[in-house]
Amino acid sequence: MALTLAAPAILLMGALAAQQYAEGQRRFSTQLIAMTRALSLATDRQIGQGQSILQGLAVSPALAQGDLATFEKQAREAVEGREGWIVLMTHDAQLINTRIAPGRPTPYAPLSPTSWREMTTGKSNVSNLIPRRGAGPIIGVNMPVLVNGKLLVLAYMQKPAAFHALMTAQTFPQTWTASIVDRNAALVARSRDQERMLGKHASLDMRQAMARANDGVVRTHTLDGVQTLSAFSRSPTYGWTFIVGVPREELNRTVLSSLGPAIAGAALLIALGVAAAFAFARPISRDVRGLVSEAEALASGQPLDPAPSHLQEIAEVRGSLRAAADVLRARDGDARRAADRQQLMINELNHRVKNTLVVVQSLARHSLRTGDQNGLAQFNDRLYTLASAHDLLTRRNWEGADLGELLAEALKPYASQVTLDGPQLPLAPNAALALAMIFHELATNASKYGALSNENGRVAVSWSLGGRTLLTIEWRERGGPPVRPPERGGFGSRLIAASLKGDLAGSATFDYAPEGLTCVMSIIAPPKAA
Repeated sequence: MALTLAAPAILLMGALAAQQYAEGQRRFSTQLIAMTRALSLATDRQIGQGQSILQGLAVSPALAQGDLATFEKQAREAVEGREGWIVLMTHDAQLINTRIAPGRPTPYAPLSPTSWREMTTGKSNVSNLIPRRGAGPIIGVNMPVLVNGKLLVLAYMQKPAAFHALMTAQTFPQTWTASIVDRNAALVARSRDQERMLGKHASLDMRQAMARANDGVVRTHTLDGVQTLSAFSRSPTYGWTFIVGVPREELNRTVLSSLGPAIAGAALLIALGVAAAFAFARPISRDVRGLVSEAEALASGQPLDPAPSHLQEIAEVRGSLRAAADVLRARDGDARRAADRQQLMINELNHRVKNTLVVVQSLARHSLRTGDQNGLAQFNDRLYTLASAHDLLTRRNWEGADLGELLAEALKPYASQVTLDGPQLPLAPNAALALAMIFHELATNASKYGALSNENGRVAVSWSLGGRTLLTIEWRERGGPPVRPPERGGFGSRLIAASLKGDLAGSATFDYAPEGLTCVMSIIAPPKAA
């Protein structure tokens, strides 16, 4: 009970802690995105410095006039004291390279048609990371220029170390990982392991996230395998992306530490509530245990002694136990009476089973007397009719059956040729069984020799009550072959006569007119269902 009282507070505390944890992560993610956007702008400024140098050199009269010697001096002065250098190139040769001493030959570095086209059309103001055989990779800021009417490319070349200085200036925590990647997601600079990771591509999760949006936060891992929450922001100007990754373990510790005081306070309050609940529960528990002896006495049928209780609820339970004892005594009496009724029903069932077996024995004796297949078929049909009547009575809990429903069930195979007309009349089980067998015999005879032996024949069954003591049932066949009186009576006629006389206290008259058989049954005081 104490834990049940504390459970809502525990659940509320858990929900609030989860909400605060999620809110802390959202705030941290927002801060990371803002940080990467700011650093992306710093990267753009770094690239913009190279563009500013190129813009100043591009308007040089010496370059426009093709005075490359004078222009080379200007270019060397422009990058003096800087880590970058100036290159003036055609698609297959370098005309000027300020990194090489004056007068020395420039390296052979032909460009692919795609690279030349991007550089001369201005589609690529800054290159991706350019690998070099036998030397480290470089980055170039490009600008197309016209020299004596010929299109050349003026470039400011830099090493990745120039961009690495951007991250070291930010003083990131040592556990964080900051990276700059080019448009191909290759690492240009990295706050940790710069030389080892240079040129490698960002993780697959990060590349997929970068393909979906220009900035965002994604759960991924560094190339070292550290699980991180990483924010990224892509430069809209140059297409490079700045990434900052924070280890998830560190992030969880930071967020959870901010929730520590609140969780501790809530846990203390819950503990105090549980202790108070236990203190109140002890006397209740003592009174509840006192009910054990009374329950044992109730189980053994002994009288219950009234006992005092300090709690109203316990007193009510004890009153209920005494009431239960009274109910149990009453139920014992009901059980004995029910056992007596059950024995009576078993005796009635035995009686009905014996009567049914007598009927089956009689059917078997008369149907199978000849021992041929026809007699076996007749016996099966009569047995099926008896079973159908039993099914009907079973559906009515052996409380009887309506005469019209009984006839419909017995004459179901000939329903399209038979019409029934008469009032509702409930019958007792024995009367229902007898009439079912009688109408089965009439229908069987009609299907062999009478109106039901062809498709044109019809049978009309009607019944009426004459006062309270006489039931008249008429079976009329029409449309069948001509009828002749039988030369001798068979088992069917004897069964009808015996059933009418023995079970129904009635009689029957048969009119064998040529147009069809008519059977009129008169039953005195037919037994009705209870």
